[in-house]
Amino acid sequence: MKYSWVMICALSACGGGGGGGGGGSGGVDPRLARLDIYAAQNLRVLGDPAIGVPAMPMMPDASLPDGGMVAFVGSAAIRVEVPDAPIVLFGDATVTLDFDLGTSGGRVTNVFGETTGGNIADYTGEVILSGGAPAADLKVGYAGTLNGGGTTLVFDGMLAGDLLGEPLGALAIADLEAAIETDGVPQSGTIIVVAEKTAPPPDPPTITP
Repeated sequence: MKYSWVMICALSACGGGGGGGGGGSGGVDPRLARLDIYAAQNLRVLGDPAIGVPAMPMMPDASLPDGGMVAFVGSAAIRVEVPDAPIVLFGDATVTLDFDLGTSGGRVTNVFGETTGGNIADYTGEVILSGGAPAADLKVGYAGTLNGGGTTLVFDGMLAGDLLGEPLGALAIADLEAAIETDGVPQSGTIIVVAEKTAPPPDPPTITP
């Protein structure tokens, strides 16, 4: 699988890290298999010019839904520039845009990735996403705490990006200059969320008496 630039950038710091974090006796850590799922989605949404796959187009303002709620499911890639040992993390991301209430929100959960010691670990906690009225140029705040490998990461900032597709099909939002506290010490970092629109639940069956 050819990874998008997002994955290439992040994985460049953790290549070989899987050998130390609990993948078993020489086996592949099953958590790393999730990267293929994330990368396939990134390819659909962000494209890859190197193999001729175009990115989804930015959604025009005229295509913004008039109402209702739209849910998205995807992934988050996080990189914390700890000196000499960058921390690279991945997790599941959900985003909901409520065009009736004029709010946006979501969360990043099930995070895993490198520790400062170079191993692979699960990180407890979550990062909450919250914002105002959805727009084609989307802005969503984020805040939360993740703990893993003896390290505490504290997040507080703003993601900005675009709704994609015509009709609306995905979103890509990021903070490329994130300030992330690592055990109380501010570090620079990057947070990228890519997610696709999910199908609405089916209507309940009609029961005829």
